[in-house]
Amino acid sequence: MNKKLDRAYFEKKKNPKYDDQTPITECCGEVKDRDGMMKGNKDDWKLIEEHVEEHLRMYSNVLSVTPVFCEECGRFLQYLCDIDVDQTLGYRRKNASN
Repeated sequence: MNKKLDRAYFEKKKNPKYDDQTPITECCGEVKDRDGMMKGNKDDWKLIEEHVEEHLRMYSNVLSVTPVFCEECGRFLQYLCDIDVDQTLGYRRKNASN
């Protein structure tokens, strides 16, 4: 008998509790077999730091960037940016001498 080797086969091999009937995580709605960045992975964290550093360098109106991970499974979800609204709208704060 020939055995079909698909994504579900390899996921079940890695994790015997894998349920191929629900390909989306319940916690964050991400695709289970997507190979995304994970919280706690040193290589992924290095990529995140490099991206944030580049973003801060390119966009002077960005004050800080927060990477957001799923609390349950640890998958990377998004970046949240704090923006300097005054700078975004084109206003510059005047110092006391002006």
